[in-house]
Amino acid sequence: MENEQNQVPTIPELPLKGIPQEILRLGKHLADTKYQIDMLGKTGWGELTANLHGLEASGEWDGPDDALTFFSKIFPFAMLPAETEPLGIFRVPTERVIGRSWRWWPDHLSANSESKLAEHLNGPLAAESTSWYFLPAIGLLLAAQGQSRVNYCRQRHIPFITARVSNLNYPPADRFRLYHVSKGETRQSWVVLHDRYLQPVMWPRITLPALTTYGVHSGSWPVTFPPIARIFDALYYPTSAENFVAPCVDLLAVKEAMKAEKLAAKWARKPVKMALSEMDITNIWPVSLTLSFFFILSLVIAGLTAGEGWAGCLSLLVCGMAGSLLLFIATPVFLVSKRLRRNAQPEEPDEELWDAPPEEAEAPTPTA
Repeated sequence: MENEQNQVPTIPELPLKGIPQEILRLGKHLADTKYQIDMLGKTGWGELTANLHGLEASGEWDGPDDALTFFSKIFPFAMLPAETEPLGIFRVPTERVIGRSWRWWPDHLSANSESKLAEHLNGPLAAESTSWYFLPAIGLLLAAQGQSRVNYCRQRHIPFITARVSNLNYPPADRFRLYHVSKGETRQSWVVLHDRYLQPVMWPRITLPALTTYGVHSGSWPVTFPPIARIFDALYYPTSAENFVAPCVDLLAVKEAMKAEKLAAKWARKPVKMALSEMDITNIWPVSLTLSFFFILSLVIAGLTAGEGWAGCLSLLVCGMAGSLLLFIATPVFLVSKRLRRNAQPEEPDEELWDAPPEEAEAPTPTA
C-alpha cells in the first residue's frame, strides 16, 4: 500500500490521433529543418540561413530564432499566444518540437551537469519551467520555456520530453489563398487570410511546399482587390493587426485609402470662381506691378495736366487701360479647378461629396 502511494503517476503521451499522416510528416519536417538551421548557425554557417538565424532586427540577440518567430517566418499569420487553452502535462515526441539552444548547447555540459539534467528530465518535476504550444493543425509543438532541452534530447536520442502543453490555434487551410504575382522583374508569392489580410512569403522554398501540404490553394489575383502595384507599395509600410506575430497589409485599409484619394481628386477638380491673380501663373505678379506703376504714373500726369493737351489725353488713356487690366486680373471671373490656385493647400472634401454617388460627385469640366 505504501509503495502504491509513493508511486509517481504515469504521464500520458501527447495524443496525435485524428491528425492526417501527411500533416504529421509536415510537422516533423519543420522541426527537423529548424534543428538543421540552428546547427549550421552554430558551426559558423549562419549567413547561409540569413533571417532564420542571426542578428535580430532589435540587435538584442544574435543566434537561433525562438520557436514562434521561426514558425511565423515559415507559416504566415502565426498567432501570438494571447489566448491559449492549457492541455496539461504530457510526454511529447522530441521530433515534433521546435526549440532553440540560446543559453547552452549539449556540448557545454560537464559530465556532472549532464547527469543532473538527465536525472531532472526523468524525474517527477521534469515539466517545471516548461511552456510549450501545441498546434494540432500542423502536428507541431513550439517551445516557449524549456527550449534548450529540445536540442539536447535530439542529440542524445531521447524520444520523449515531459512538458506542460497548451493548445495554440492556427487558421484552417480554407481561410487562406495563395497568389503568385509580379511587378516588372520582381516576382513574389502572397498569402491572403479572410480575403483581407496579406503577408508575403519570405521563404518560398520552405513555405510553398508546406502550404501545399497543409491544403492552401492558389488562385488569380481578384479584380475586387487593390491593384498589385499598390500592394507592392503597401508592403513597405505593413501594420500590426489582430494577434498576428508578423505585420501585414490590410487590403480593406488600402481600398479605403484609394477611395479617399479618388474622392480628394474629384474634390480638386471641382470648379470654383477664381481671379488671374489667384492662379499659379508664371510672372503674373511682375505684370501686375508694371500695370500698377503705369496706372499710378498716368494718374499723376493726368492730375498735373488736368487732362488737357496731348499729355493729358494720353495719360487718361493709359490710366483707363491699366486700371481695366488690373480690374480684370483681380476680379474672380474664371470658373476653374481648385488645383490652379497659387499655393493650394489640400483640404478635406465636403461631406456632401463623400456621401454623393459617383455620378453626382463628378465635377464638370472647368471652363473659363
